Amino acid sequence: MKKIIFLFFILANSVVFAEEKKEAAAYLRGVDLTVDSATLKNGLTIQNSLIFNRLIGGTTSFGVPATNKFRGKGIEFGTNTRHSGLLGTDFSVSFATLFADSNYSGDYNSSTMRIGSGSSAMNFASESFIASEFTSNRLQTANIKVAENIYLLHDSSNKFLQGLALRVGGEIYGNEVKSTSPYYFTNSSSTSGGTTLFSSGFGASSIEKLTYNEAYLNGILGLGYNLKIAEGHNLSLGYEYLKSFANSGNYENKISSLLVLTPTIAFPFENKIKGKVDSELVGNRFTIGYRFNITEDVSFGINYAHTEATHRVVDSKVKEPGNILTLLSSGSGGINPIPFILGSQPGFGPFPESKDIRRQIGIEIVFKF
Repeated sequence: MKKIIFLFFILANSVVFAEEKKEAAAYLRGVDLTVDSATLKNGLTIQNSLIFNRLIGGTTSFGVPATNKFRGKGIEFGTNTRHSGLLGTDFSVSFATLFADSNYSGDYNSSTMRIGSGSSAMNFASESFIASEFTSNRLQTANIKVAENIYLLHDSSNKFLQGLALRVGGEIYGNEVKSTSPYYFTNSSSTSGGTTLFSSGFGASSIEKLTYNEAYLNGILGLGYNLKIAEGHNLSLGYEYLKSFANSGNYENKISSLLVLTPTIAFPFENKIKGKVDSELVGNRFTIGYRFNITEDVSFGINYAHTEATHRVVDSKVKEPGNILTLLSSGSGGINPIPFILGSQPGFGPFPESKDIRRQIGIEIVFKF
């Protein structure tokens, strides 16, 4: 994260040496935001990268999520500065908190184990499907952006070309998802010594909490266009290609439950899977805005932004404690440490990849200075 901030402020420092200001405006914008979150989808499937680690120990395990969109309100502050006919700078800081209805995850688990050898060997097998409902879901998202607009045709005799600009810049962009599942539905079977037992039902003996955050330093390359459509009325259009150059991410999944020893004795038990995650982002952003003057120095505006970006995990240090029972499952009566060691390593993959889609409608008040 320190690397991301350092690189960004090198970029932001370019604003300092701009020419004497010709026009400047500051705006305060309230936004309504809808997000189909890649952060959530990757967070719910990152444990699938452990599938080969678990197979070595005789376990098959994977999950499939079903997610809803986040909705919420946010705020953005920014400035638009025209230093000269050729150069202009856009700077903005935004933050939003969003919530979603219930999200779901279906998890399939199957395991086999053989302890001992020969006629005295004991065989165990189990299979289960668990459907978890995440009833509490929060997404926080933030962005700090600097973009330079280069009006290459600012002195054109055609007024429709004067507002066309090449846009180059960068942004720090971050998301954090927190989701909680207080109960689950299960259907399972277990086999031991030729006897199979089936069970199904509702469970509330454990609470699962997922926390996943990611931050990116994105480069921006695109086009901007500003047009004065009438006296006091201005239209703006923008397209931006986004590509990450640095990132930082952290994942944690914590399940808290009670370990029941007797009907009157129980101890709290916690299972935690966590680790750092590296990912990359590639996407596009489209914007359209309209401003009209209320007075000479104050304007009112509305705008819309649509962003689509692919978040692809490229490496993960997420791991879980090794299953000590795999030490006894060699089938030869001895101890085999290989499944235990490999099972406690970071995931071998495959890693998740999801698309993030966000739509934002904003209303703003603009002050010229």
